[in-house]
Amino acid sequence: WIMNVLCLLSVSFMPHKFCTGEALNKEGKVDARTLWEYMIVENPYQNYPTWPGKEGFYESTMPPGNILKLYVNDLALDTFVNKRGMFPDGALLIKENYTEDRKLFLITVMYKAKGFNPAGHDWYWVKYKPDGEARLEGKVDACIICHVGVAGNDYVFTGSIK
Repeated sequence: WIMNVLCLLSVSFMPHKFCTGEALNKEGKVDARTLWEYMIVENPYQNYPTWPGKEGFYESTMPPGNILKLYVNDLALDTFVNKRGMFPDGALLIKENYTEDRKLFLITVMYKAKGFNPAGHDWYWVKYKPDGEARLEGKVDACIICHVGVAGNDYVFTGSIK
């Protein structure tokens, strides 16, 4: 019920509509800065659950060797736990990337934005520096090319959603 109250408040009092599946800026478009403000200030992602079975630090398989932490919002978690087959609009996956000595160097985000890129399952991709500077955003070819191999799993490597 707490999430419902938070969603109601966000729809009522904020210029963005994250709980309704639309991370939109004032111009009605998905935007890296707006998404960062939501994930860091309005609803800190470190309070999100982690992907089941990936609690704490773990080593990635793709690309191999990266040290990661993976946080997901409730929509993404529900998709995995209940094997829904496709992430809904508003699903948010946030991956912290660390050096071998466990220093955060990159935050990569997948946000499902209805109508953003139907050919790419509507994923909006962002690569942030730890200070919030968006290095890449939108239809990021490097992300899509790597993840297209798991398009049947809605572009997600971490675990089956079917």
